[in-house]
Amino acid sequence: MKKLSAQQRSTIQKWALYGLLLFIGFTAADLGIIYVREYFLPQSAPPKKAPKQQTSGYVDRSQYSAITSRNLFSSSGTIPDALAAVNAEQAEQKEDIPVQSSLPLNLIGTLVHSDPSKSVAAIEVKSKNMSGSYMVGAEIENMAKVEKVERGIVYFRNLNNGGLEYIEIAKGNTKVNFDSSRPSAGPVKAGGKDIQAIGNNTFRIKRADLNKYLNDLSGLLMQARALPNRDPNTGEINGYRLVDYQPGSIFEQMGLPRGTLIKSAGGEPVNSIQSAMEMFNKLKKESKVKLGVEVNGSDQDFNYEIQ
Repeated sequence: MKKLSAQQRSTIQKWALYGLLLFIGFTAADLGIIYVREYFLPQSAPPKKAPKQQTSGYVDRSQYSAITSRNLFSSSGTIPDALAAVNAEQAEQKEDIPVQSSLPLNLIGTLVHSDPSKSVAAIEVKSKNMSGSYMVGAEIENMAKVEKVERGIVYFRNLNNGGLEYIEIAKGNTKVNFDSSRPSAGPVKAGGKDIQAIGNNTFRIKRADLNKYLNDLSGLLMQARALPNRDPNTGEINGYRLVDYQPGSIFEQMGLPRGTLIKSAGGEPVNSIQSAMEMFNKLKKESKVKLGVEVNGSDQDFNYEIQ
């Protein structure tokens, strides 16, 4: 130790003091644990677990009282209230039998779609001297709401009394045999007493003569049968085909052979009952109308001058 410097001896003494204090601390902790250890040991044995009881297969009948009291399976032979209410509603609907309407409406034609909600009826409102196309759910001039469209008949709800009514195409006014299997009557004679042919696929008609037909739109549509034609590739309606018409009718005078597919009018496609009705409106308003048609697979234009 004499060879060590005073600073080195001081460092060794400091660490020796720390070691002594650490030893005393561990010794005191060990003695303390020995003193209190007996207080942490259990004084008695742990309680025994109760043996597991086996459930009985017996079920009390009272557990099914909810089913019997609510009569879910009609064990008493009576129908529960909820079902009785539904049957009463169905019986009420059965009593809602449609009656023929006395409203000033005239059914011109119908277009029945595979989706009933998309079916359309062409109806003339006689009190306002107008006609239009109405789909299922549409209102007819605040008089009725269309409920269902079938071939040749339309069911609607009368907005005045809430009753279910119907109108149908007058069978007595049918002037043409609409049998599409009937052979063609031969080549069409273009022009006539009201429409004059003035060139190749070009015709002239006086407005007074034209209005004679358009003012009786229901009679005009009775002169011919037109069916929607679908594109074989897309399945969409691409026009209306003149299957048949009455000899000497305006359709024959217009130079349109039987089987003609009317595809456009005034440049607008004729692909719905609305656009077909618009075609007649163009004839009322325009001085020149061009029809885009397909005859025997060939696209052609028919031009009409209205004076």
